[in-house]
Amino acid sequence: MDATKKSKLKLIGSVLIKLRVQKEIKVLGNGGEALYGLILDILSVNNRNLSKEIQDSKKEKPLTISPFLKGTKSSQGYSLLFPNTIASFRITYLKEEILEPIIREFLSIREKSLKFSKGEIFVERVDWQQGKKAGFTSFEEIYSRAQDERKVIMEFCSPTSLQSKDKKNLFPLPEHVFGSLQKKWNAFSGIKIPFKIQEEFEKINLTQFRLKTESVNLSKHKIMGFMGKVAYELPENMNKDRKSAINALADFAFYSGVGGKTYMGLGQARRLNNPAKNNP
Repeated sequence: MDATKKSKLKLIGSVLIKLRVQKEIKVLGNGGEALYGLILDILSVNNRNLSKEIQDSKKEKPLTISPFLKGTKSSQGYSLLFPNTIASFRITYLKEEILEPIIREFLSIREKSLKFSKGEIFVERVDWQQGKKAGFTSFEEIYSRAQDERKVIMEFCSPTSLQSKDKKNLFPLPEHVFGSLQKKWNAFSGIKIPFKIQEEFEKINLTQFRLKTESVNLSKHKIMGFMGKVAYELPENMNKDRKSAINALADFAFYSGVGGKTYMGLGQARRLNNPAKNNP
């Protein structure tokens, strides 16, 4: 799909932000909660209504935020940012309307000192060009490109916590993983994936996994989540359209994240596209 056609669609995608650190900063957990607060503060200067809308969203928030991707070291439940280093993180937008304000505000404060977790940082670079960490697509494009592959391998890149009724779940059962993805998809996409497909989630086999658990400190509590790789296999006799819909949800994970607190660095996930080379 070329850029002209793509521009007529509602875009979703990722922006990569690089921050420069001059003095050592200690940030709670993986940094996701502090980064969420930073984004709200930056938006509130000229886009107070948008900042409030994001903060007040009780269901699905229209963005996800990665933990620090580079430039930090974990130590005793904290992330350490060292002097004269560049630390990066990713903001994913699930509503096109928040893209322009985020880019505009971050560009406007480049080289300006920002308060961040009892320290100061500077915005070094804002990157929205197509690449491994940044770029854009649309729900229509994800859906149209989805294959009907039976094998789906997922990588959970930051601690992921799934809700099962009233309990937290520390194992990526397919009905919980794809149920979370479907909920986020339907919250923002004009192309709805029918509720009935949840019957198919329970038929998906979990064939391999390599997982570990890890806790993340937040200001009010600690969350335990799982990380690692998981291989799922769809039944051979599953309807082709439903296979494609499940594949679309797996592809969507890169943008939406999986489970709770994805706006605070949890639940970062992606589909691994080459099963032959990416077995768990």
